[in-house]
Amino acid sequence: MSTTTLLRVYPVWIEAVGTVLQEIFRSPLPADTILQQFFRKHRKMGKRDRAFVAETVYGMLRHYRRLAYAARRRADDLRFLTLLYLKVFGFGAASLDLPVRPSEQGALEASVQRFQHPSLPDDPVAALGLCYSLPDWLIAAWLDTLPREAVEARCAALKAPAPLTIRVNTLKTDRETVRQRLRAEGFPSRPTPYSPVGLILEEKAFIFRTRAFQEGLFEVQDEGSQLISFLTEAQPGQVVVDGCAGGGGKTLHLAALMQGKGRLYAFDIHKARLQELRPRARRADVHNIRLHVLPHNRASIVRRLYGKADVVLVDAPCSGTGVLRRNPDAAWKMTPARVTALVEQQRQILDAYAPLVRPGGRLVYATCSLLPAENEQQVHAFLERHPDFVLAPATDVLSRQGIVLPHQRDAFLRVEPATHGTDGFFAAVLLRRS
Repeated sequence: MSTTTLLRVYPVWIEAVGTVLQEIFRSPLPADTILQQFFRKHRKMGKRDRAFVAETVYGMLRHYRRLAYAARRRADDLRFLTLLYLKVFGFGAASLDLPVRPSEQGALEASVQRFQHPSLPDDPVAALGLCYSLPDWLIAAWLDTLPREAVEARCAALKAPAPLTIRVNTLKTDRETVRQRLRAEGFPSRPTPYSPVGLILEEKAFIFRTRAFQEGLFEVQDEGSQLISFLTEAQPGQVVVDGCAGGGGKTLHLAALMQGKGRLYAFDIHKARLQELRPRARRADVHNIRLHVLPHNRASIVRRLYGKADVVLVDAPCSGTGVLRRNPDAAWKMTPARVTALVEQQRQILDAYAPLVRPGGRLVYATCSLLPAENEQQVHAFLERHPDFVLAPATDVLSRQGIVLPHQRDAFLRVEPATHGTDGFFAAVLLRRS
């Protein structure tokens, strides 16, 4: 006979959750960065305390609009919203002993009922937005191009926590070896269904202290992100450019595809993010990456590569609407005006990097967005400005590498949580005419 563990929730935990949420809503920084800063300031917090605060914060961000609706006049009371969230969702399998005051017991129970049985408006945009705690403008943008059933499936999938997925470093090992190594260290996993170099951990875990990670045998990377790199078909000895390298996740995958041979340029305008790549490259035993912090996208190093690159990858800055299950706060920090600015930024980046591609080479454009303005519309506009490029079917590129991807309806690559279990990604393969 199983027994349920009773977990006493301390008031200081509730206060910590409220403090972190307040800072997340105030700051332009992402939620994970705010949490890291908070834990650095509170180093005495134990492992259980940190897990409780982090999971509760992320859970509340996923459901914030609906929680505020249910709380009514107490919508601005973060302590009350935290208690409401815990009453509805709990914490793991534990039974919670919550610090509820007698004076708020009635209001809390009424709020639980409103959360679980909301009175949804007739307007489908407002109804889906409230039900899935997403902004109306985002729901409206999706309903413009998709049936309601598909939009609802997307919303539901974006509310679920993302799995922990890794990419095996094929410069050092193979997928089955890493799977066995992780199993031996207590972390069972299963192969990703599409990427031939991915593994999905059976449970969320802190795997950065494993011997396998410290030896550079894998990197944490979503399966959808892994598929983007395969679209480049980067080969040993080529000249390859990662135009928006960031922390270098895709750069390291490109290096593995190149077997560490050739010239791989990692460009970014953000010095701090690009510097994260150096220790990762050392751990992965990658030595052919040339890092360049750019003052702008037409810097001299960029111009020197005009017409010389076999492959250029533009993993463009975007709204991040495809990764809301990992970054739920982004739903409330992104606005239509910000999307418009991003579309213009993407256009400028594409125009800046297109000249690097040699005749017969390729440009791969990718986003983690689920908005047509950043994806299909952006590519069609690029092709109108650059008639020397032609769109190649992404499924053909993947099938040459033994990757069969379902639910693809045209030349673009589209993956998302509802259909593939990955984060949401879009990509286009653009070949420069010889």
